Amino acid sequence: MKKSAFTLIELLVVIVVIAILAGIALPVYGKVLERSRATTCGSNLKQLGLGIAAYLNDNDEQIFSTAAIDSKFWPEILQTKYVTNWKVFKCPFDTRPDTSETTAASVNVSYGFNENVLKQSAGVGNWDGNFSKLASPSQLVLMAPAMTTAPGTPTFTGKGDIAVSLTVPAEVKDRTAFLGTHGNRAQINVLFADTHVSSLKYGPGGVAPGGDPDAYCTTSGASGPKRWKPLGL
Repeated sequence: MKKSAFTLIELLVVIVVIAILAGIALPVYGKVLERSRATTCGSNLKQLGLGIAAYLNDNDEQIFSTAAIDSKFWPEILQTKYVTNWKVFKCPFDTRPDTSETTAASVNVSYGFNENVLKQSAGVGNWDGNFSKLASPSQLVLMAPAMTTAPGTPTFTGKGDIAVSLTVPAEVKDRTAFLGTHGNRAQINVLFADTHVSSLKYGPGGVAPGGDPDAYCTTSGASGPKRWKPLGL
């Protein structure tokens, strides 16, 4: 009986076709995976925002400060009652391995709190932590992924038992300095004080007057300082 089989040429053709298809599929898969992670990141921030809103409701609109409350910092304060799943505190772009959730010291926290909101002082004209006094809650940055300034893959260092905070990002002048989480690190998800979440450009903040209202790192113009200061000064 005559046995049928693939010739060497036919096998090579099949291998080449598979390689071409894989080359087309992998970038598409990577983009889909990134979009999925960005969506999950936004969902995490939304849940944290709702937890903060519940905390404020229980505390006469007074937010916690940089000082520890009952020896707990903000991740533990929220996790104890308002956002009980520690996994919500970890951004999907944070590649650190999952750890035990038995203690705050053992879990990884990816998100940071606007330090200007956490720093409070009494006195007329000062920010005392009462959210009813916010100038523009829909424009005030409250939380976002808190990464190091290392280039390449986003790098996180936060833990559940420390006060992770966000400082006003420096003006980004060139593409190599982008420090977002997705979109070639040119985008970042941000939770605002009114609990809505937006994806902003983590790139050049624009020029005066006003800067770029869609840029996370704007430090000049009307959309810069006001975005990071509770009283909008």
